[in-house]
Amino acid sequence: VKVKTGVVKRLRKELAMYEQEKVQNDKRVEDMRASGADVYDVRQAERVADESAMMIPDCKVRFEAAIQDLQSLTDAEKENAEINETEEFKLALEALEG
Repeated sequence: VKVKTGVVKRLRKELAMYEQEKVQNDKRVEDMRASGADVYDVRQAERVADESAMMIPDCKVRFEAAIQDLQSLTDAEKENAEINETEEFKLALEALEG
């Protein structure tokens, strides 16, 4: 439970980071175009922005799979009083809500 909860939290942060990075890179490209930067430099910045954007769908798929995996585990262990009263189980439920 603890490991799967950690995976969900990590992927949530990773997805947010990639989305933020994409916005920053897009802004950087637009700023470079507006300032009349060299065409080569603009193309390089576009490639960096595209690479960041390509990471988002993969991260979303991994995040959704991790959520489903954790949800399955918590559903299976809901009736187990020995597990469902632990701090790790409560953190897992919070990770699913967050």
